[in-house]
Amino acid sequence: MKTLERKTLVLVLTAGGLSACVSGCRQEATPEARQARLIAAESIQLKERLAERDAEMERLQAHYAREIERRQQQLEACRKRIEALEKDLHSGIAQRVDSVMAPVMAENARLRKEIETLRAEIERLKSRP
Repeated sequence: MKTLERKTLVLVLTAGGLSACVSGCRQEATPEARQARLIAAESIQLKERLAERDAEMERLQAHYAREIERRQQQLEACRKRIEALEKDLHSGIAQRVDSVMAPVMAENARLRKEIETLRAEIERLKSRP
């Protein structure tokens, strides 16, 4: 019987200890402890928001870096296109000037010959009595 009494006593003491421990954990915390828990929770929340903001900033930086690169490529393509158009414009103007000047020069040469012929005829006519 003594063993049964001892077991019961150990069981009662263990149950009492557990209930005391559990009831002690449920006691209201001091205001400082509550404030510390609130500050810790707020700190965790702020760290999470900061991490989200940092991730968003990195995402935006990558996006805008790609956008700037794309715009730089477009700008370079436009500059090359402008250079090509200017080259075509200058060569086109030169070709037009040549196409206009060649007939004008030929006409000018023809007129000079005609003037020389007319001068010679005038001189021949003047030399006749």
